[in-house]
Amino acid sequence: MADRKIDMVVNEDGDVAYLSLPDHPGKGSPGVVAKQISLHSIIKEYKGPEIYLDFDKNGVLIGMEFLLEQAD
Repeated sequence: MADRKIDMVVNEDGDVAYLSLPDHPGKGSPGVVAKQISLHSIIKEYKGPEIYLDFDKNGVLIGMEFLLEQAD
């Protein structure tokens, strides 16, 4: 299990990040995310950046996406 790791990629502007968990098959794997749930939909009182939980077809959490609000 030494090759299992957590990886984070942040875009150039620093306002979007993706955290890949050990069960994520890797970037470029089409159809890997079977279900995506917004943290706001689970915790109504949540205040903070948009966070999306990504699950595979077996219901395993494989990644998290973080989006900061854009200033108009």
